[in-house]
Amino acid sequence: MIKETTHRQQPNRERAQQQVDVMDSLTTTVRTDYWVVDEHGRLADPDRVAGLPGADRTDSPYSVAVETPPCETCGELRRALVDRLRSTVAAAHDRNCRLVALGMRPDLLVDEPSPSAAGEPPPIATAGTRVVFEPPAAAAADCYNTLSALDPAFVLINTASRVDGDQHYACGRPSLIHGGPAGRYRIADEAATDNRSAADDEPTAGGADDDRQPVAWLDGGSKIEWRSLDATTPTLLVDMVADVTEVLQQAVRCRLRIASFGNGFHGDRLVLPTNEWRAIYTDAAIQKGVSSLLVRAYLERFGIETGWYRAAIQPVDAPVPAAELPALCRERAAGLEADLGLPAVA
Repeated sequence: MIKETTHRQQPNRERAQQQVDVMDSLTTTVRTDYWVVDEHGRLADPDRVAGLPGADRTDSPYSVAVETPPCETCGELRRALVDRLRSTVAAAHDRNCRLVALGMRPDLLVDEPSPSAAGEPPPIATAGTRVVFEPPAAAAADCYNTLSALDPAFVLINTASRVDGDQHYACGRPSLIHGGPAGRYRIADEAATDNRSAADDEPTAGGADDDRQPVAWLDGGSKIEWRSLDATTPTLLVDMVADVTEVLQQAVRCRLRIASFGNGFHGDRLVLPTNEWRAIYTDAAIQKGVSSLLVRAYLERFGIETGWYRAAIQPVDAPVPAAELPALCRERAAGLEADLGLPAVA
C-alpha cells in the first residue's frame, strides 16, 4: 500500500509551495541491460560474457547490466551512463564482442527459435531498464501515482515486440494486461480521490504479483522504481527520463484527480486515468507501440512530445528471418556505439 503523505492536512497553497521547494531536483538512478553478441552478430558464448562488467547482475548468461550512481540532474545522469557504457563496450571489444540494445533476446525474435539442449523452446528472456527516483516524502505519493499513470510511456523507447499465444511481449516486458493483473493506484491523499470509482478503492495485495507491477516502492518507501522499460541508447533513455521528470515536477504542483476522461494537465489539476483506462492505454501500447494514436494523444496531454521518439526509435518487426538476425544485431550494436561517440567497428 502507498504510505500516507505528510501533507494531507495542509492547505493546498502551502502544500504546493512545499513540494515546489523540494522538487527542484530529483535524484535518479538508471540500470539498463544489454545483450552481448560476438563478432558475427550472434549471442556471445557465456564464457566471454562472464568476465564483463555487470555480467553478474543479470539473470541471463548473455547480457550485462550497466548502472549509474544516484544523479541530481539529467545531464549528470547522461554523463554517468555514457561513461559506464563506454567502459563496458570497450571491455566487450577486447573479447571480440559488442553490446546490443534490444528488449527481447535476439534469438527469440526469429520465426522459430532454436530449441534448448533439452529439446525445449528457449525460456522467455528480456532486457529492460529500471529507473529509480528518490522524491522527498512530501511528494512521494503524487510521484508514485503519476508514474503509475505513465506506464504506457514505455512505447517511447520500444524496440522489440513479440506475441506468443496469450502472452504479449513489448519492449522486453510481460504484458500487465494479458500476462498478469494490471497494477492499481495506491492513493494516499484524500484530495486526490474526488472522482475515483469504488473499484479504485480496492487495495492491492502484496506477494508475487507486486514483482510484476510497473512501479514499486523500494527501501521502505524512500525510493520509487519505474520498471520494465526497454534497453536503448543513452540519448533516447535520458531524454525520456528528462520528460518524465518534468511531468513529476509539474504534477506535485497540482491537485490530482482520478477520472475516466480528460486525463492530463488542466491548469492546476492533473487528471489521472482510472485503473480500467490505464489498462486500455497500456494494452494499446503493447499491441501497437508508438504508432498508437490513442497512446500518443494520451502522453501528449501530459506534455510529452512523442514525435521525436517516433522518428528516433527503430522498432523490430517480429518475427525476423533467422538469416537477417545477425545483421540486425550488428546494426544495433553500431547504433549504440555511435551514440556513445565510439569509432565504428570494422
